[in-house]
Amino acid sequence: MSTRRPRYRYIAFRVDASRPFRREEVLEALRTTTPRLWLVDFAGTLGLARTTHLDKDAAIHALNDIGAIGGETVRVTTVGTSGTIRAATRKYLDRADSARRDTKKNPYK
Repeated sequence: MSTRRPRYRYIAFRVDASRPFRREEVLEALRTTTPRLWLVDFAGTLGLARTTHLDKDAAIHALNDIGAIGGETVRVTTVGTSGTIRAATRKYLDRADSARRDTKKNPYK
């Protein structure tokens, strides 16, 4: 049995749909995926999910296979993958969502 903590990967994703979704709706959709994904952050159309480095490819495939959230047809696109929340936020979430994310409110910047 290993005592090492798992090496996490953070996957940034975008939900393309006719309306923005609540965090709870996206969380419910992620509960049905295999492997299980941990929702780190979600606002409107952009989100960040956590998985282990061993499950990264399966997690990306599972995210891209999500077809419905809250009973509505959606298209989930992965934007990128990183080893830290800070890097994932800077690389993939800041450009498209900079108005919502204030550096004073986000401790990962």
